[in-house]
Amino acid sequence: MYSIWSTVYLEQDVDSYSCYVNETMWKRITNEQESARMFARIVKDDKFWICSLGQPIQTEFRDGTNKNVFIPPWMLEQIACAGDGELLQIDWFPSEAFDHSTKILLKPYDKAFEVGDIQEQLSYELTKLGILQKGTNIHIKMPELHGFEVMFHVTNIEPASVVLCQGDEVELEFDYSLIEIPIAHPPSPYPHDALPSILHYPELSAPQPEPSAPPPEPSAQPPEPVLGGIQREGRYNPWRDKAFKPSSN
Repeated sequence: MYSIWSTVYLEQDVDSYSCYVNETMWKRITNEQESARMFARIVKDDKFWICSLGQPIQTEFRDGTNKNVFIPPWMLEQIACAGDGELLQIDWFPSEAFDHSTKILLKPYDKAFEVGDIQEQLSYELTKLGILQKGTNIHIKMPELHGFEVMFHVTNIEPASVVLCQGDEVELEFDYSLIEIPIAHPPSPYPHDALPSILHYPELSAPQPEPSAPPPEPSAQPPEPVLGGIQREGRYNPWRDKAFKPSSN
């Protein structure tokens, strides 16, 4: 049995794709198997989680057993483990014990991952993670997003329910159903017949543009002075508005 601790208890920064032990335990585990990479299967009740063994760490952490394994919090969530020293069973496997992945279907929880060459980024990050398990959630750091973590649901993998990702050329597909769900509007609390008739026809209830103000009337300009009297229609008579007539003599 091993004491399972969250990596938040470590004073040093570690990668979120692996579990960690001290150097003494690391040498013992790796010497038992001639493999380039070892994996831990942590078992709790009817659940288990498989993760790669990271590089040995320097820690003075003691709980009396000295069989401490530090695991990232998001992995502990998969088996409902608090990571506070709970004693659990761990089995160690070499990478050769797993089938290589040939097809992967991931369901993203966030569209933020669609930056740059997705196939290349995920192939690299999934190789660092090492193992995929069908029906679980994984947290992947996106290099193009400066390490921002995007969560994916492992919807389907082939040829087995647990596969090894080792930089192989695989068929990688995405299911966008979690981020493209149409918004459902709540039903109206009022009966349809009780609504005003204008609400039955959206085109009538749509806001109408306010009428524009009429163009301003051109300001009346004073008439220009006319030499010899007021200009009228027809033949011009300069004496029409005069109070006298020229002498007929």
